Amino acid sequence: MIEFYGEVSDYTKIRTDKLRKKYYSNWIFALAAVVCVVALVLVATAKGEAWIGVLVFAVILALAASFFRFGPMKKSLRNAKWLVRVQIEGDSIVWMQYLPDKTIRKEKSVNSIKKVYRTKFCYYLVFNNIANAILCERALLKRGTFDRLEREFEGKIKNLII
Repeated sequence: MIEFYGEVSDYTKIRTDKLRKKYYSNWIFALAAVVCVVALVLVATAKGEAWIGVLVFAVILALAASFFRFGPMKKSLRNAKWLVRVQIEGDSIVWMQYLPDKTIRKEKSVNSIKKVYRTKFCYYLVFNNIANAILCERALLKRGTFDRLEREFEGKIKNLII
């Protein structure tokens, strides 16, 4: 069994928030690029000024993505305690978050992990995208070893610099 348990550090919370914001802002930038292409097609094919509205929408999307990417972390996230437990045993991963009024519990299969991002301070067990990942902070390892964790996900581990 491999187990991570405890309160996630502020540094890791900030890095995780930035990583998720970067993921979402990349999608919004891609949408803005598609809308720009639509505006260019309208310029080339349509008579009139319909393309101006589409281009303005693309600029608004790009600005929103920039603000989202570089905006500050919410104070509610920074002040909140991220008390988590991650247990990896056999073919299952159990993730629990302890909130003041309730406990959230999710169970997933080890096979559903698509990739594992390794950073200097943590591992992200990614299911389909980084916004849907389990955070395993290295300092919170209570049972098992990092070598065992890396053997469990051999071939799926990628280094990530954030």
